[in-house]
Amino acid sequence: MNPKAMDLEEALVRVCEDQRYQAKSPLEAIKALNEEVTEVLIAWLRGNQTRSREEITEALPRLLVAMRLLGLDPAAILRQKAQQVQQRQRVMCVIGNRVEVRVGEELRGSWTIWSEEDLREVHRLAEEFDCQLVHLDEEPNGESFYGYGNPPPKVSR
Repeated sequence: MNPKAMDLEEALVRVCEDQRYQAKSPLEAIKALNEEVTEVLIAWLRGNQTRSREEITEALPRLLVAMRLLGLDPAAILRQKAQQVQQRQRVMCVIGNRVEVRVGEELRGSWTIWSEEDLREVHRLAEEFDCQLVHLDEEPNGESFYGYGNPPPKVSR
């Protein structure tokens, strides 16, 4: 097993065993979590960021305990969510005069860039759809990287 995963598991066990976070039922655990999150929100709305940070660090153990009492494995859920985020990562690759749209490892579409206006439109679409923008330059011996999210070229009018 991965040492970092073991550390997380051990931390979860210790939190759940801590008397401060003990709850007799899932409802009691959820109520305690709700109180902590409410305190975070109140502190934030009052402009007290330091107190808000302190309260949110108290809310996390309450969330973990509530999840355990509801029969959920927090570590497994974190791994699952991280994998989902990676699978949903959207990237627009500008390769020479072509654009490829990828979600995770899957190619979802591509088209040719015919003008500088098309390139500006690619940049606009990447921003609109929250895509990472990668520029690659095709060379005879393969592709070489030259930048992330470069702005479209300036056109004199």
